[in-house]
Amino acid sequence: MTFNLQDAKGQLSRAPLVLQALVEPLPESWLHATEGPGTWPPIQVLRHLVWGEVDDWIPRARLILAHQDRVAFTPFDREAGEGRYAGWPAGVLVDEFGRLRAANLETLEGMNLGGEHLALQGLHPSLGRVTMSQLLATWVAHDLVHLTQITRTLARQYTDAVGPWREFMSVLKAEV
Repeated sequence: MTFNLQDAKGQLSRAPLVLQALVEPLPESWLHATEGPGTWPPIQVLRHLVWGEVDDWIPRARLILAHQDRVAFTPFDREAGEGRYAGWPAGVLVDEFGRLRAANLETLEGMNLGGEHLALQGLHPSLGRVTMSQLLATWVAHDLVHLTQITRTLARQYTDAVGPWREFMSVLKAEV
């Protein structure tokens, strides 16, 4: 599939609603459940997603527009959201994610990106040259990966409870 900016904006605009439906009704025990040592519970994924809206996607898009690949992106601290949003209830985090995402989509819309902008290159600190379209596609994929991570973590809480049906549920058999 080739990158389509309108499709990407649609996916990005739906993520807060999906996250709200998935996370807000969860009891605390489910919000803090993990897939095992070294894995993130849904609440930590949520904190990470909120922090990404502050410090990742739009700042990098702005940097590409202003400097292309002459200035490298600031490395993204994937775990900074854990400290910044520690203690925030899930509902408040979901609301903050929705607010920030709406603002970021408005900013993205205001960039009036055309094909020439999507081909501009930025400089990732470890990946090297990347294009604007790759950055925006990664933003969408990042949402989907983390939504998958949350649903997989939740499903795995019933690994033993499903009994023999585990045989038919690949996500319950897969390793982390």
